[in-house]
Amino acid sequence: MSDRRPSKEPRYAQVAADLRAAIRRGDFGTDQQIPTEAELCATYSVSRFTVREALRQLQNERLIRRKRGSGTVVESNGGDAYRQSLSDVNEILQYAAGSTFEFEPKGEVVLTTKRARELGVAAGERWFLFSGLRMMAGHHRPIAATEAYVHRDFASVVGKLRPEGTIFRQLEQLAGRHVARITQDIRAIGASAIDAAMLGIPRRSPCLRIVRAYFDPDGQPLEVSVSVHPGDLFTYSMHIDADA
Repeated sequence: MSDRRPSKEPRYAQVAADLRAAIRRGDFGTDQQIPTEAELCATYSVSRFTVREALRQLQNERLIRRKRGSGTVVESNGGDAYRQSLSDVNEILQYAAGSTFEFEPKGEVVLTTKRARELGVAAGERWFLFSGLRMMAGHHRPIAATEAYVHRDFASVVGKLRPEGTIFRQLEQLAGRHVARITQDIRAIGASAIDAAMLGIPRRSPCLRIVRAYFDPDGQPLEVSVSVHPGDLFTYSMHIDADA
């Protein structure tokens, strides 16, 4: 196992991502014990708290479980299903880690009243549209058909956007605009004819439709994305700690 995650990412997320990749590669079989907390602390040069947070994330994703007398063992390699935890902002951002958005630039579009309402922005505005599929490392099927709308303020840098990583992170780096707030709306839908064709699923198949908006500290939107996930490939989980 090796740790090559970007330095901006929290250490627990880096450790979780590396262990997740190892499990999906088959480095550990089902019911096989993974390294102990002490061994992981030594391998990654991190604290026990960091290791426990990483393991908690994998447990939320149902990739590992605690087994009495056997320590922490692999429950599943995840197959083609992707489970996204929603415990904090870093876990929301983990959705895009290790994936690529294989998009095509569609140029500038004028938002209709209906589309603007769905995106939560003003009608009649011009946005740069990118459309394509999001692929996750180790998955054989796309986990989402996505449309990403980039605000016209970024006209000077949209030509430099690449499929690697996330668009909003690239906008931060290219334009120096910081994302301070992320909103998302999740809705169950039936796949449209267009989404069904892109995802290779029957029309009206159960899907999750997620609209994410990224705002700077002044409340100005940088990007709004609309992702449609096949219901059998994508699950959201949430971990909430009750007040003591």
